[in-house]
Amino acid sequence: MATQESRPLLEAHIVAGSAGAFAVDIDDAGAALREEEAFRFVLHYYARVLFELVRTQRSVRQLPQWMSHIAQSALDRDADLFAIARVEGSLVRHITAPIAEAFVTMRVSGVRNREVIGNLTALRGSTLARSTLAVCQAVLPRLSPPMRDSVPAALANMNASYEMTHRYADPNSQHEVPVLAYFAASFV
Repeated sequence: MATQESRPLLEAHIVAGSAGAFAVDIDDAGAALREEEAFRFVLHYYARVLFELVRTQRSVRQLPQWMSHIAQSALDRDADLFAIARVEGSLVRHITAPIAEAFVTMRVSGVRNREVIGNLTALRGSTLARSTLAVCQAVLPRLSPPMRDSVPAALANMNASYEMTHRYADPNSQHEVPVLAYFAASFV
């Protein structure tokens, strides 16, 4: 029996193909508030990827810059985040010849926090960084217009937190930064 802390809220299967193509399958059956958890998943996945990039490659590559481009844009449900970020890539329904894939789970951590767990080792370098764009793009159609309008503010808040007070390599940052950004975006 899953405890409150170990109960999965959302699970995602991320598949990378050639030429920057990604397929993202999200199962949010464990979430009572599906839209809210999908929004939180975007933020926590971004933080997790930043942590993994610094830990394994000592560089976040250009991911914060890409997210900054998105943070400066109005988003609709069909927004092409790869084009907005000026990155080669696309979100497709299915990848016939995968080059890498990962399974991640977002679960409750502590009383109200979330954490993304799973092995991202197969997604390396720019593929891992670009997977963040794919995850964000896969979530957009799940969000109502007001919630979707909060995404740019939350991403901008995350980038500001990392620039001013948090470190990418600090394990606590991957939990604190998305929580702060989520709450800040909730009051915009």
